Amino acid sequence: MVPPEILKVAREFLGLSQEQVEKHAGISRATIHRVERGVRDLPQYALLVQHFYEQSGIEFVAPAGDRGWGVFNHNTAGRKRKLNRIIRQTKVVAGPKKQSEKKNSERRSKPKTPPSAAT
Repeated sequence: MVPPEILKVAREFLGLSQEQVEKHAGISRATIHRVERGVRDLPQYALLVQHFYEQSGIEFVAPAGDRGWGVFNHNTAGRKRKLNRIIRQTKVVAGPKKQSEKKNSERRSKPKTPPSAAT
């Protein structure tokens, strides 16, 4: 029998919510949730969920050697998919300020004192 964590991964690979599995497999969402959490008194429902995923295109690959469980989604087989890329933003380093820019920024940053406080 497939471990509960792998059943959850299979559901996510199919892009299904627990509610969608409930609708298509005829198993209540609460039961699916309990199966994915690993409640031990539900082996018949775990097998039903596993069978539904297998009919939906998921292949569970049993551990071999030093490797753990695997999941293969036949629905995406043969499709070229791009991996997500992280786009790194480069900071633009500003050059030294001109003398006129320094004066303008100093003028803007000086706090203004009210005329009545000056006396």
